Amino acid sequence: MRPLAAWALCATLLGAAACEHAGPGDAATPTDAGPFRQTLPRRLTFSAGGDRTPSVSGDQIVYARQGTAYPSPYTAGSREECIAFLPVEGGTLLKTLCPHDLILPADTFVHNWFEPSLSPDGTRIAFDWQRGPDVGPLGFVDIFLTVAAVDRPADTTQTRVRINYAESGYYPRYASLASRITWLGADRLRFLATFERIIKVKDGGAERVTDTLFEPLALMEMDVASGATHVVPGGDSVVAYANAPDGKIWVVREADPATVLLLDPATGARSSVGRFSSGVVDLIAVAGFLVAADSPAYDPGAGLPRRVLRGGMALEILDPTSGVVTPMPALPGPMRRLAAAGGRRFVVEAEASLQPFGWPADLWLLELP
Repeated sequence: MRPLAAWALCATLLGAAACEHAGPGDAATPTDAGPFRQTLPRRLTFSAGGDRTPSVSGDQIVYARQGTAYPSPYTAGSREECIAFLPVEGGTLLKTLCPHDLILPADTFVHNWFEPSLSPDGTRIAFDWQRGPDVGPLGFVDIFLTVAAVDRPADTTQTRVRINYAESGYYPRYASLASRITWLGADRLRFLATFERIIKVKDGGAERVTDTLFEPLALMEMDVASGATHVVPGGDSVVAYANAPDGKIWVVREADPATVLLLDPATGARSSVGRFSSGVVDLIAVAGFLVAADSPAYDPGAGLPRRVLRGGMALEILDPTSGVVTPMPALPGPMRRLAAAGGRRFVVEAEASLQPFGWPADLWLLELP
């Protein structure tokens, strides 16, 4: 299962940003506590558990937050992931939607809801729904790309699709989930077909038995009404993407993860835009620029691709017109996910420590210089 650490109340010494005032599953509207501070970069979440896979819709962030159910026999925390809603500026959580509260009748599976993305009108939510056994840390039973009403994520009568993509070759990887889900209007989703590789950590200690590697394999789209999926022409081997304003797509491919290409989804034609200093972990478009979290190609300590295992260690800005790359101040820990937040701002999922293997992450708000 996905690595999860302890869920706890936010630390009072760190301020009031994103403190919980309601139980998981409650839709509460308490008095706005306001952001912890006005300066940027600004830490937005303060849970002891992981806050991951953010996306932004309007003035709110929707993301996966570690829940309280399904205690792990191998760690001090639980293995549940909920969907949480937070103002972009920080403050009090708007609501949390947790599987253990909303799946009735309860069953014996561990449920995780992650990679959430709100529809343009805010009435529906697309996310990954993963079920796993409640008997050990390794493996999962199934996972679906799900679309449901935003207030009824446990409703299984709407769209539920298994991602079915396999690489070519003798030893292909098989995609099991959708990552970086974005809406293309009201009836179509775009996402990365992603292979989830669950590994047993040999040197992480008893408190961190497993970790999960996410390896994007291709860029795909899905028709929400029918559930039909297809690979975007020219989208094979894409590991990061950002939607361009003219209907085209900026992409990074596995063979050369530092180079940005402009993909025409109608024809599959690709043209070079520019190159970051090193391999891209995630890519977003902010105020006409491309922002990437990138890192050296390999982690010397683990012998595995750092962009997959650890996240990016640097932030860079690429002007897609001139190809000029500019570094910007980064956060101290690995950064796995970026989300444009309007204007020149964006949200970063960042781990607090350089320690490997499943360290909890927080969300931060940053701004282009």
